[in-house]
Amino acid sequence: MTEMTLIEALEKLALITKKGLDEPIHIPDNANEPVTIGEAIKEIQDHASETGDYTISSDGIQKTEENGSKIVYQVKESK
Repeated sequence: MTEMTLIEALEKLALITKKGLDEPIHIPDNANEPVTIGEAIKEIQDHASETGDYTISSDGIQKTEENGSKIVYQVKESK
């Protein structure tokens, strides 16, 4: 897997889902409503909270850590 920044991972996820920046995603363990990929990118840019390396898998975007990785964004499943 290729490691990338969180913004790069979100942009790539937008391409993979073919719905673009309007694709709804959610943060695991967060009770808030889903956000779009575009909103997530804007939030990261506004708060400059992007640190670490990220990968995309079938489970979502994962942050690479010393003891493994954890999912930070998942595509919201359609009902």
